[in-house]
Amino acid sequence: MARRAPEPHGTVSTGDKGEPARGPDGDGDWDRRRREILEAAAQVFYLRGFERGTTKEIAALVGLTQPAIYHYVGSKHDLLVEIARQVDRDFAASTAAAFRASTDPVEQLRSVIFAFTAALARNRYSYAVYWKEYRTFPPDVARAVAADTRSFIEQVTQLVERVQAVGALPADQPTEIITNGLLGMLSWMYWWYQPDGPHTPDSIARAFIALIGLPDGPPPPALDASLRSAPPPESPSAADRDRPGP
Repeated sequence: MARRAPEPHGTVSTGDKGEPARGPDGDGDWDRRRREILEAAAQVFYLRGFERGTTKEIAALVGLTQPAIYHYVGSKHDLLVEIARQVDRDFAASTAAAFRASTDPVEQLRSVIFAFTAALARNRYSYAVYWKEYRTFPPDVARAVAADTRSFIEQVTQLVERVQAVGALPADQPTEIITNGLLGMLSWMYWWYQPDGPHTPDSIARAFIALIGLPDGPPPPALDASLRSAPPPESPSAADRDRPGP
């Protein structure tokens, strides 16, 4: 896939090989612990790189032993693959809710912005690792990611075109440029967003909405409130934040 840095995406096509490891049906503790492990892995891989990061460091962050990491997820490489799948699942769930929020294209685009900023805030480390380590993915996962990226961008492109048609975005400007500019603006948020800062995902979304000239409005009710408000793992140090961007 021709890389655009960074891009959003849709859902990794799963099937039998793509389903995450599961505990007993309805075992919320298993799913919660597994999610904690993936978030800790994303933090370690983001700050230290995939090659240098270790399962020992990941285990220490979540208070588990290394064998427990293998029990819940698998090897270090399995962790990377599952980070990609978890990012896709979260983005897919939130953006699908955004597209269902209304039949009005302006409201739909506003909802997509709310959904994207919420999902990115929740998955900030995971999203960064997702793109930094893209070439490390197994071929089948890389192909699925590429296909879903194209599908999502096409969905947003068609939506932007409809918003242009009703006069809420400049109709005399190329749809592709507006779409890429919007998605690039949203995607780059992972680099500068700080969960302990003064700006919430919703307030950031409202600023983006105002920036492109859409009318203000509430986020879609169907968005998962816990996704919109839950912070990612603790922020990196100032030294890490000062590193050059990807």
